[in-house]
Amino acid sequence: MADKQKLCISAGMSFDIPAVDQLETIKATGFDGFFIDKYKKTDYTFTEPFAEKAAKLGLYFQSIHAPFYGMDDIWHDDSGELSDIMINDLIASIDDCAHFDIPLVIMHAIIGMDNVTPTELGLQRLEKVIDYSVKKGVTIAFENTEGEMYLEAILNRYGKLDNIGFCIDTGHEMCYNHSRDLIGKYGDLLVSTHLNDNWGITGDEITFLDDCHLLPFDGVGDWENIAGRMRRCGYDGDLTFEVISKGRKGLDTNKKYDGMSLETYLAVAYGKALQFKELFNTII
Repeated sequence: MADKQKLCISAGMSFDIPAVDQLETIKATGFDGFFIDKYKKTDYTFTEPFAEKAAKLGLYFQSIHAPFYGMDDIWHDDSGELSDIMINDLIASIDDCAHFDIPLVIMHAIIGMDNVTPTELGLQRLEKVIDYSVKKGVTIAFENTEGEMYLEAILNRYGKLDNIGFCIDTGHEMCYNHSRDLIGKYGDLLVSTHLNDNWGITGDEITFLDDCHLLPFDGVGDWENIAGRMRRCGYDGDLTFEVISKGRKGLDTNKKYDGMSLETYLAVAYGKALQFKELFNTII
């Protein structure tokens, strides 16, 4: 199992260095691959420099994280105008994956803590995206975020398709999902990971500030439990880490990394990645 597992990390990580210029250091540190957040770019010009540099370095371009700014519009925009904008950006991410031979696109199911009611209209709109990904030969992994009932609706409707899977975000599970076992719930669909730690639910209400994307073992996560649940569902894919070096809105949640250079941070991150890989491959 271990020989097949690539260690991958998010490019960016809240450093001021442009993400594309981080790839040499990611490679030199020992990581096998990386992924990018596409945000709201609707042509190849954003992704192309990453793909070109990755090819030169022999670095695995693991996935694209599609934009998610308007995922709520897909479900709840009755006019369809805002929904169409979001769908076009999701399709653009699929196009990038197909064009640059990137196997996987990660998508959120929803955005917004107050959204709790999936709609049939939203599922029908997403079918256009899913059908397009089939046509292009790209797998979509839907990620657990807030509003896990939207993820449930999508995977209940489309989870039996070969090109639809689940990406576990361990930090989201700890805060947004109240530590409910989503790995166990959707383990048969698990095709990717966003491994990260945090401090759990820190206030009376959950906010995105709790989602601080620490390196594994640096927060309150029970990593033996996480590794065990992943093993029990039979996961044998890449181990991908979605982490940031700075706290959101300047909070001190990530103060452990204050003053670290990109090189130092990545060296620490790689050590944590190896630690989790060893745990994952030895836990019973």
